[in-house]
Amino acid sequence: MIDFAALWNKHFKIDYCSIRARLKSLALQTYKEVQGAILLRSEEWDGTEAERISFVDDDDWMSRTLFESLPEKTSGEDGVRWGSLRFGRKFAADGYSDPIIMRRSLDRIVYTNNYAVTARAFNRLGREALFEHYHAQDAFDRPDFALTTCDMYLSCAVKHPCCTVSAMYLMSLDHFRADPRREMSRFMEAIDAMRLEDIPEWLREPVTGFRQIMTEAVRPR
Repeated sequence: MIDFAALWNKHFKIDYCSIRARLKSLALQTYKEVQGAILLRSEEWDGTEAERISFVDDDDWMSRTLFESLPEKTSGEDGVRWGSLRFGRKFAADGYSDPIIMRRSLDRIVYTNNYAVTARAFNRLGREALFEHYHAQDAFDRPDFALTTCDMYLSCAVKHPCCTVSAMYLMSLDHFRADPRREMSRFMEAIDAMRLEDIPEWLREPVTGFRQIMTEAVRPR
């Protein structure tokens, strides 16, 4: 990541740390706007009873009607899972062959942003079993885990160029290390080709904000 940040800072207008901070602020704004929800750091939560508890990354986006759109919680429910969108290039040679925003299959997989659990499950299984999505997957796969599924797409994983997984992939490409401006030109072309009317209404505001940030960021020094 140090090498990626240095390469980014050499070529682009907004430095790596600043763009990460701005994209984090954009994500946090979507969390704060979720109706009927309270945003807390994990260490700030004292275990007080809650209808549903969702765990999120600091750069993903949520629909402001997330909790209102989910099915009503039943008395025996342990968790709920909904559809997750993915925003960003594929980490493959044909990275731009698919639309920049894709619907992930709504199957057994829980991602960083498409699940919530009840206080009942949280108290039974514990924080460590649910906080990270790869641990939560084991909990959701348990035969005694009572699961509710919602077929609406209510969150979006943002794989922007400066996120850790994207940076690791891009730094494996010789052509990116030689000149990252070519990659960012393709990325911006894919974003500019996207029509807001083709994406869910709740997603249009964060996408517009993202486009503005990235347009400013990738101007050459």
